[in-house]
Amino acid sequence: MAGGAAAVIGVLVLALLPAGRAATVVGSVLVLFGSLTFATAAIGATVRRELLRHVAFVNEVVERGVVEVLPPGRIADRLLERIYGESASNREVATALLGGEGRVSNGGDLTISEHTEIDFRLDSVDDRSYQLVMEQRYSFRNRIPTSTFVIFATSAPRLRDTIISGCRLPLFELWFVREDPDEPRFEDSVEGMRDSVRMGMQFADDQGRIHDVEARHPGRHLREVKLRDWGRYLDFFRADGPEDGAVLNRVDYMDSLRIFEIELPALAGDGAVIETILRLTIRSTTLQLVSDGFCYWQAPYPCFVESMHFDTTELHLPNSPEVFFHAKPFAISSAGSPSTWVSGASPSDLPLRSWMLPGHGVALMWRPFKEL
Repeated sequence: MAGGAAAVIGVLVLALLPAGRAATVVGSVLVLFGSLTFATAAIGATVRRELLRHVAFVNEVVERGVVEVLPPGRIADRLLERIYGESASNREVATALLGGEGRVSNGGDLTISEHTEIDFRLDSVDDRSYQLVMEQRYSFRNRIPTSTFVIFATSAPRLRDTIISGCRLPLFELWFVREDPDEPRFEDSVEGMRDSVRMGMQFADDQGRIHDVEARHPGRHLREVKLRDWGRYLDFFRADGPEDGAVLNRVDYMDSLRIFEIELPALAGDGAVIETILRLTIRSTTLQLVSDGFCYWQAPYPCFVESMHFDTTELHLPNSPEVFFHAKPFAISSAGSPSTWVSGASPSDLPLRSWMLPGHGVALMWRPFKEL
C-alpha cells in the first residue's frame, strides 16, 4: 500500500507541478521507489502464499505417511502421552478407542464393527424372573483374522466391569448374571444360556472366497475353558498381566466365572478354512430378575450402532395392568434417545447412529403403570 501510494504521488508530482529539475527528480524517485516497493511486496506475498501452500501439502503428506506406516497403537500411545502425560492407564484408553492393541501397521488386529444392530426380547417366566433374548449383529470394518470366539459368563460385578478391558481376544461375548441372594441361580442360568446360544457368520477362506453360515447352536464345538487356562483369555489372571500390577486370583472367582470357547472352523463345517471374519451374529437367552428394573447392552469393542429394537410385549409385572419402558444410552449422548417413558404394549425402536466404545451402552428400564 505504501509503495502504491508513493508511485501515485510521484505521478501527480510529474503531471501537476511546473516542469523543473527538482520536481522531475522528486517525482521520478517517488515513482521508482513506489513501483519497486509495490512489485517487491506483490512478489513476496505471492512467494509466501505458495510456500505456505507447499508447506501445508508437505505436512499433510508427512502426516499421512507417518499415520500409514506407524502402527495405530503407537500413534495413540504418543498422542495420549502428549495430552494426558505418562501413565500406564493410557494403554487401556488406547485399547478401548482402537478396538485392540493396534500393534499391526495395517490395523489387522483391531476389532471395529462399523454396522451394528441389537434386538431385545423380554419374556416373563414368573413374577420373579424373565428371559432376555438378545441378538447382536456385527459387520466388521477390518477382516478379523481369528478362528476362536470366547464367551465370558460372570455374576461378579468386578469382573463385569473389567473383562472388556482385560480381554485381548478380538471376538468375545460377556454374559452378566445378577445373583439372587435368596435363590442362587448362576450355574443354572449359565447352563440355560449355554444351550440357547446361536451363532452365524460370514467369513473369507484362504482363497478369498466369501461363505455364509446360518445361525445355529455350536453343539459340541462349544467347550468350557479350564481354570488353569483362564490366563490365556484374561490378562489380569496372569502374573505378567497388566502393567499396573492389578492381578486377580483365579480361585476367588471359581464360583462366579465360567469361560467358553467356540472353534469357528468347526462351526463352519465341511473342512472350511477361515482366513478372516467379516460378519457375526450372536443370539442368546439369559434368565434375569424382574426386580432389577432394567437390562442393558454394552459395547465389547468400538461399534457404530445403527439401531436397537425392543420387543417388550410379553413382559408382565405383578399387580400392574401395563408396563412402561425407557431406553437410555449411558456414557454417551444420543439425539435419538426418547425423553419420555412409553408403553410396552407394542415393539419399539431406538435409532442411535452413534459410535460406542467399551464402557458405552444402552439400558432398558421399566416400571409399573401405577408409579407414573
